[in-house]
Amino acid sequence: MSTFGAALLIVFLFVRPQECFPVLESFKLLYVAIGFGFLGIAIDLGTGKLKLGSPQWPIMGMYVGWNVLCTLVKVGGGPVADMQVTMFFPVIYFTMMMYAGRTFERFRNLGLVMLAVSVLIAGFGIYQGKSEFQCIKISEGADRSEAHDKSKGEPDGRECVESLQCREGVDMKDDYECERPGLFGTFSVANGRARWRGTLSDPNELSLFCGVGLTFAFALYQVLQSRFWKTVIIAGSVGTVLYCTILTGSRGGILVLLAVFGVYFVRKYGLKGVVIAGICGSPVLLLGGRSGEDAEASSLERLGALYDGCDFFKASPIFGLGHNQFIENYFITAHNSYLLSASELGLPGIILWFAVLWSSVKIPWEVAFRPPWGMDPRLYPFSIALVTSFAGILVGIFFLSFTYHPMMFVYYGFCGAYYGAVKRSAPHWEVKFTSKDWKWTSVAATTAITVIFLYTRFKGQP
Repeated sequence: MSTFGAALLIVFLFVRPQECFPVLESFKLLYVAIGFGFLGIAIDLGTGKLKLGSPQWPIMGMYVGWNVLCTLVKVGGGPVADMQVTMFFPVIYFTMMMYAGRTFERFRNLGLVMLAVSVLIAGFGIYQGKSEFQCIKISEGADRSEAHDKSKGEPDGRECVESLQCREGVDMKDDYECERPGLFGTFSVANGRARWRGTLSDPNELSLFCGVGLTFAFALYQVLQSRFWKTVIIAGSVGTVLYCTILTGSRGGILVLLAVFGVYFVRKYGLKGVVIAGICGSPVLLLGGRSGEDAEASSLERLGALYDGCDFFKASPIFGLGHNQFIENYFITAHNSYLLSASELGLPGIILWFAVLWSSVKIPWEVAFRPPWGMDPRLYPFSIALVTSFAGILVGIFFLSFTYHPMMFVYYGFCGAYYGAVKRSAPHWEVKFTSKDWKWTSVAATTAITVIFLYTRFKGQP
């Protein structure tokens, strides 16, 4: 039951059928998934099928506590209540994923769900990205926030080239855009860039999510027995994700895919793998990304956020601005998860954030390079998948504010589940977060903020 709940969680978080079909909104499906998940975990605990524990827990506890403390110190108790959505629920997702996949079969099934969701959403992105431009009515009157937040719009059938055409002969209170219509009321953004909705309503977020999910295809290829299904999974998932990434126009998404291909093929083929990764990534290199005035304006806007974010960090290097306060002090978010952690949580906060990352990545890393004796060999490919996932994530979040994003906590949970699955067949195996780990996460955090600071000062304030 816990695995079923975790699978539903992945679907409701990212596919969001409750928004695709409004009749489902009243059922609070996300809470249903959480209920199934924790009921199943309780049953597993009661019957002795589940053992608790993970090297991530102490670090996660300190990280959440520091978020609360910084917020209390800088802006008081009111915003702490708002952390329910941006911090406390993601920790619930992390917990569910961690304890729902602690056997090989359960972990494999959750990996299959994550891959299926990634490919499905990529398919939605392709449908949207190949549609013809139409006038999209995205709100009525003054109530516009909901339509934008959910990326919902209604095409009115008029073909268009630019948004000004869509505002001719209509009620001036209505808001129209000239974009590509997608399924379930979605539409593209920024002149045709494919996206989804909810937590993936930005084209860059969509490309990161789908590119990272691709790693499970390579792992499943190695554990499945059927040659037919192996071929279907690899060809279908790689082709769909590559094409969707091209249609998002995301430069960051291209780098994510190159990181994913690079880690896999260099690991398998050595230096030859660089050539293979380049061949696999060449379609998105040639056809993906964007250029021109819009791309240049976006780069300058992000540079401004980085520049001011460094100033925020300088002004309060210990407690930062407080959790989720960057957007309260600047007109856009940081568009860089490393800087966002430092500017909102100070130096201790970015160190703790790096520690959460490494305490998660260290689990599959240890298996990938030092597999414990007695371990179920079917689990090994998933260690490479998780390490590769985080390689892509670490590249992608340099351009995105993913510090508190649900996807991050779901992948932290995958690492925790993997820890339990490995220990099930190798009970002697342990992963500990040592003083050496604290030292190197501190060095990494300090280096990251120093590099960003020097870069912004070299480029200058836009």
